[in-house]
Amino acid sequence: MQTGNQLGIYLGKDRATAVSLASQGRDKKLLDCFSVTIEGEEVNPRVLCDRIACAHGERKIRFAEAAVALDCAEFMQHAVRSEFTDPKKIAATVRFDTEETLATDISDVAVTFRIISSDEEGTNLDVFTAQRSVLTDAIQSLQTNSIDPVAVDPDVYCLSRYLIEYTEKAEESEGSILYAVLSDCRGYLVVVSAERELVTLRTFLIGASQDRTSLLAREALVTMALAAAHPVKRLCAFDIRGELPLQSVGEKMGIAVSACDLAAMAGAGPEQISGCSNPVDLALAYGAALGLAEKSNSVSFRNDHMPFLGKKLRFQRAVRFLSISLTILLLAVGVFFHSQLLRENRYREALRGKLEPDYLAVMPGKAKLPDTMKAAVSDLDRTLRILKAEKTGVGADQDSVTAKMKLILEAMNSCAKNTSLNIDKITITGPNITLSGTTPSQAKVSEVFEAMRKQGFEVGKQSVDEGAFSVTVKVVKKPSQRP
Repeated sequence: MQTGNQLGIYLGKDRATAVSLASQGRDKKLLDCFSVTIEGEEVNPRVLCDRIACAHGERKIRFAEAAVALDCAEFMQHAVRSEFTDPKKIAATVRFDTEETLATDISDVAVTFRIISSDEEGTNLDVFTAQRSVLTDAIQSLQTNSIDPVAVDPDVYCLSRYLIEYTEKAEESEGSILYAVLSDCRGYLVVVSAERELVTLRTFLIGASQDRTSLLAREALVTMALAAAHPVKRLCAFDIRGELPLQSVGEKMGIAVSACDLAAMAGAGPEQISGCSNPVDLALAYGAALGLAEKSNSVSFRNDHMPFLGKKLRFQRAVRFLSISLTILLLAVGVFFHSQLLRENRYREALRGKLEPDYLAVMPGKAKLPDTMKAAVSDLDRTLRILKAEKTGVGADQDSVTAKMKLILEAMNSCAKNTSLNIDKITITGPNITLSGTTPSQAKVSEVFEAMRKQGFEVGKQSVDEGAFSVTVKVVKKPSQRP
């Protein structure tokens, strides 16, 4: 499929026409068209759809979405009145209103509608009904051939899209235009207002022996009566046989009559439509393709029967594929990081096995290695600093008894000769150190206290009696290193 290209299919009982369009901004370009038939064979939707798919493959037609115009022989049109004006409420009750109008059970038919006019009391509707079995056969036959139609619209409504798209806007004084399109055995009547708005549409069958001129005049007059609110001033007619006497039709109807060329309206030349059976089928298929851009104003049987789920299914498949891909990706990432973690754990356990004997040998009192390597390293680093400080006297841990004793002795030795210091007792209790001793005089005691301060002690509680003293000191800072 190719984004932007649209496929329209007119599906009859024994023939079908397909049209491929490309979007060029607001304009459409005819890319290809062809028709297939099953004349002389058993009428079977599956055979017809198989031939469509076969021709589609041979021509290598690519498309993003497809829509179907259902032949008028397969549906019925009814005038129904709804008491509501809100489209949502109308859609919710249209089946009941149709069943009441027809006075018959419609459980086996699909219903779609278009709004004709509204007033304060309700809304006038064009209701279309088709047998569900017919729609199921057509949709499933196409789906089997990889064509899932977004919409299945009445063919006359597809024709109205085509006419509104390519007819020129008329002056208000010209009034509405009645388009009459005669195929081999079917007739279509579409009333378009001067503003290019759809007013009325009807279909009728044409017998092989019927007078096509009289039949057209009669059906056209009925259609004009139905469109009385938008007076018809002109009739544009197209007959695939080319035998319609326009002057005679105009005289019977009393209005101006002119001929129209369906293919030329869309700018399609004879060479472009050479593969189609006739211009009427081309216009029906063309109108089906045009409807893909007007989904908000769709008159599709698929709204009521086998609602289109193509995009939803593709979205669900994409989400499912994305979910599976993300799951696989997350599992792969998880396995990768888990393997890295296992490797790190093995390396960590190996390091612990090597470190534990050495750690316990140099850390007396420790029964086991700490839970974390960081704690073990911190213990070793702290013990190493203490050992270095105790050996060098530099940076000694002030909480170490050995360090404190060393500082006390250094302070005593620095003043012992000058003060004739005699230490009787040294008591270390936590951060405090209590000294008891004697000197020859009280002045010498002051020299001892001053030596302690220089060594980095804070002199606290003291008791001096002549030359005897008792003092409590506390290490407050490390002494500067002497050379």
